[in-house]
This record gives sequence, C-alpha cells and structure tokens, in this order.
Amino acid sequence: MKKFINALLPTSSNAFKRVELLFDEKIIKISADEIACEDSCEIIDLNGAMLLPGAVDAHSHILSDNDSEAKLIGKYSQEAIKGGWTTIAEMSFRSKKPVFTLDDMKHFAALVEENSYIDMALWGNVNINDYPYHAEAAQILWAKGVVGIALYSPSPNPALQEMSFSEIMDLFMDIYESDTAFSFQGYDTESDSQYTFDSQREAIKKLLRRMQENPIHIPRVSAFETVEFINSISKRSDISFSLAMADMMELFDNTVNPAGYETDLKGYSAELYELLRTNKIYMITNNSTDNSDKYGELYKGLPPGLLRYSYTWILSELWKSRKIPLAHCLRMISENPAKRLGIYPQKGCLEAGSDADFVIFDPQGSTEFKLPDGSTKKLSGNIKAVYLRGTEVFNGKKIAKPSGSFVTRTNNPKRRHNKTTWI
Repeated sequence: MKKFINALLPTSSNAFKRVELLFDEKIIKISADEIACEDSCEIIDLNGAMLLPGAVDAHSHILSDNDSEAKLIGKYSQEAIKGGWTTIAEMSFRSKKPVFTLDDMKHFAALVEENSYIDMALWGNVNINDYPYHAEAAQILWAKGVVGIALYSPSPNPALQEMSFSEIMDLFMDIYESDTAFSFQGYDTESDSQYTFDSQREAIKKLLRRMQENPIHIPRVSAFETVEFINSISKRSDISFSLAMADMMELFDNTVNPAGYETDLKGYSAELYELLRTNKIYMITNNSTDNSDKYGELYKGLPPGLLRYSYTWILSELWKSRKIPLAHCLRMISENPAKRLGIYPQKGCLEAGSDADFVIFDPQGSTEFKLPDGSTKKLSGNIKAVYLRGTEVFNGKKIAKPSGSFVTRTNNPKRRHNKTTWI
C-alpha cells in the first residue's frame, strides 16, 4: 500500500486541488482530507507536483516485417514509458503474423508479458482467405477482448490479403448485431489509384453508407476538410478519428513534419486551434512506427524516439503556451482513447478502482527536445516519475525491468450502450 500526499490533481476547470491518494495496483481512495492508512503504508510526498493519468495511445504500428517482435516491443515500450505513455494498443499492419486467431492473440500477449515496459492492448485482423469463416473468426477475437478489427485498403502487407469495399461492406452486414468496433486505414481504391485527402474522404463516406451502428475509427486524418466532415456527422454515426502528433508539432512548432506526412492543416491553423480550444478534437496519437517510405504515405508514422517527448509536448505547447484547457489535453491523450478502446475506466482516468497509472509532472521544470531534423527545442515542464499499476517504473532517469501486461477490452465502446464512450 502506498499513499501520495501534497499531490496537485487537475479538475475540469483550470484549477487544481491538493489531495492525498491511496493506492496499490489500483487507486483505492482520493481525498482532499487526510487518508488514514496502515503503519506499513509507504508515504510519498509529491511536494506540490502535478499528478496526471498515464497516457493512452489508441494505435501504434510497432511490429514489423524486418526485425524480431520481442526486440521491437522492448524498444518502443521503453521510449513510451519514459514519456508517460503507460498503455498502447498495437494495430499491426506490417507484421508477418497478422492477428487472425486466438493463437495469434495469445502469441502477442506472451510477447507483451515477457518484453514490454508498458501495458498493451491489441487490434485484430480479418483473414478474407478464410471465407466464409472470416467473419466468425473476427467475432471470436472480439469476444475474447481485442479492442477492434482493423481494416486496410489497400493492404500494406502481403500476409494481409486486401479486402474489396464489397467484401468490407458484406462483413459489416454479417456481424451487424455484434457491436464490433472497426478501424479503417485507406482510400477509395475503386475510383482512385493513389492516396489523396479526397480519396480517403470518399472511402469514409462509402463505408458510412453501410456501417449501420458499429463504431468505426479513422487512425489518421491530415486534411481539415475531412476533420470538418467527420465532426459534422459524428452525432449521427459512431465515428471517431485521430490527429497525428507529427501534424500537431508541425502546425504549432513551425518545424518540418517529424513523420514526413502530407498535410494541409497549416492552412487552417486558426480554425484548428478553435477546435482544440473548444474540445472538438477527439484524439491525438503518435502513430509510432519506423518511417520507411516503402509502405507509402498512408502508412508512415512517428519515429519511436519521439514517444519520450510527445506527452510533455502536449502540456508545454498546447496547455501552457496556447492555453488549451488542461482537461481537454488530457481527454485527447488519455480518457478518450481509453473510451474508444473499451478499456475505460480501467485506463485513462484517476478514479477509485482504476489502474494506478500515474505521471508525476513538474510544470516548473524543462525538457530538452531533439527533433528528427537535428534541431532542438526546450519544452516547459518535465516528467519526474511514471507509475504503472502502482509501481514506479521510471524515476526521471532510469527505468525498471519490463513489467507490462496484456490488456483486453472490458467495456463495449459502442455509444448506444455506453454513454461514457463519447464526449
């Protein structure tokens, strides 16, 4: 049993409240008054540091076709835990072993338990070669706790046969009653020969005509017109999207895009700032992967080293510098991703009963941030410590041994069944 004292907890306003927090692997109690605990309870004085939830990333793309899975999970999760990202959902689109079966799911779970420094969840895949049993196999994965079924068009992976839009739409109909959540990365391959902002938007429109009520998530949107379109229909369709951390860094730091994405967001900086300020952006993700161009523009991602700085960057550049409310910032990188994955309130919040995943943040400190182009930037604030399920795993300098766990979905992310899954 441990107890934090003199911790500053953020509220829904811009204010903080000084609290004590009692926890073991889970949060037991939070109170502005003194919390009684046993003599054996370890007292940890935060001396007025901010107590924040561990960040949740709805999708990384860690597993590759050219390196060992254990090595990759260790490499990325080390950077993640140093940056306060305590939970990440893997959405592998280049792995030699797509997640088609329960054995594939168990294989990934074992990799996490043996090698990861963070907790990890998993997106499943569809094996269209297994027709007509592909839909049933996807349903088994969903029933056993994957956070969603990832769809790609075109497929970036020879091990993942590309599904036509007709096959995707038939899949939606086959499992309509299951409430299964999906993600879609791609463009309208039937009318365009390459990815463009317009062809991505047309693909989304085509899917929504057949989606019925199942939740669907778009992992990366880099065009303002697509942002506006999804926001305009999100009350009628259970759809969410992510803005990329790399796009945010380019937009607000005026630097070369760290992931090399094509984006038109810089032309709409004032409009996008207003959406951020008014809580109209649902999620920001790292999209961590190697930055190989061989998979094309659609499947680029953020280099793993930036995981160490992205949480601090959000707090420094959006909250402190540009006065985006702290509550909005935390929703975009913790609460909302956890809700969309169906792992809230186990993850993504500071409440009694939630996992004791904490980031201890000093707003008066500073962090030297080195961009991939070699330039450096000083960020306001620094991460003093990170806790994973009640254990300090990063003390600001060193990380503990791997202690990550495989996380399965505990709630239904469908908006109709669970009002906590939407802003």
